[in-house]
Amino acid sequence: MNKQKIIQKLQNMAKEGRKPSEMLRYLVLDLGEEQQLELMLRFTEAFDVTLGEVTAIGGWWHDDSAELNDRDIDAYISPMITSWISN
Repeated sequence: MNKQKIIQKLQNMAKEGRKPSEMLRYLVLDLGEEQQLELMLRFTEAFDVTLGEVTAIGGWWHDDSAELNDRDIDAYISPMITSWISN
């Protein structure tokens, strides 16, 4: 899937009310993306935020083996997505 389609999919997921952890799972489990930097870049491109604003993604992994779990990543990232939706 090309980058623009991925960005559109993430934006659609956000508009549907899906959580950031669900979007990340889509990128990792459905698309096979395993690079944390790439995950962060997709969010910066999709939601017009800076890399610094989504660095928490680097502390998350889908199997709870990282520092942050789904609830944590949702708490960090959701406000940015809510702001993007409202603009």
